[in-house]
Amino acid sequence: SIRQPASLCGITGLKPSYGRVSRFGMVAFASSLDQGGPMARTAADCAHLLTAMAGFDPNDSTSIDRPVEDFAAGLDGFDLGGLKIGLPVEYFGEGMSAGVRARVDAAAETLRGLGAELVEISLPRTEASVPTYYVVAPAEASSNLSRFDGVRFGYRCKDPEDVVDLYERSRGEGFGDEVKRRIMVKIRQLISQDFTAAFEQVDAILGPTSPSTAFTLGERSADPVAMYLSDVYTIAANLAGLPGLSMPAGFADGLPVGVQLIGPAFDERRLLGIAHQFQQATDYHAQAPAGA
Repeated sequence: SIRQPASLCGITGLKPSYGRVSRFGMVAFASSLDQGGPMARTAADCAHLLTAMAGFDPNDSTSIDRPVEDFAAGLDGFDLGGLKIGLPVEYFGEGMSAGVRARVDAAAETLRGLGAELVEISLPRTEASVPTYYVVAPAEASSNLSRFDGVRFGYRCKDPEDVVDLYERSRGEGFGDEVKRRIMVKIRQLISQDFTAAFEQVDAILGPTSPSTAFTLGERSADPVAMYLSDVYTIAANLAGLPGLSMPAGFADGLPVGVQLIGPAFDERRLLGIAHQFQQATDYHAQAPAGA
């Protein structure tokens, strides 16, 4: 998680394109979805961090062999004039809090004021993103995480009836509640095609990062559906392997609200440029939540 915690905490976070940053050294959860990226106060700081993090790594078979850019170069001179920014109709329906909606609308108007053109678009398979993720991710997680929960080491159930019972219960009981829920695909390709079609019309996509502000610790632990729906705006970019950036866009009831930019694969420079210019025109990234 990069964008959602960034949104809830009032900082900038960038999930790079899949393959841009090596996954070597990470504890694998879902190998086709796992990615590392920078989190910082500003888009400019994220750009410097991404320049240091990006690049081909022979230790990661999914790492892309392409030149490393200086992502911070040209940020100050980035011009939004003529850029088309898409607003997916599916991102502005039910489920988003009124406070978040107000901040997303205000951010869109700020970008318009900087010269961007706002275009209504459709990502028709948005509603399939969450169920698709929770098929793909659990399948990969059950394989990846089992190495940490085998019967030779780690958790072992008590008083097994036989070897079969030992394996079944050790593998089942050893996972925490959240991992069990995730252990419960071609629509993924269709979701990717939605983005491909959208980027024939626009240069970047704008929407909320999270449908609400930060919630109380443990508030949604007993409601996995509510927890999963918190990911509704971010999961599609993971499934499609696209870059996504969350940037502070103000506050609702004293808590930070982030807005998300999504771009075509390996177009992090444009997202960072848009975010940097937004942060030159606003000071949300420099503000602290109420009571902080």
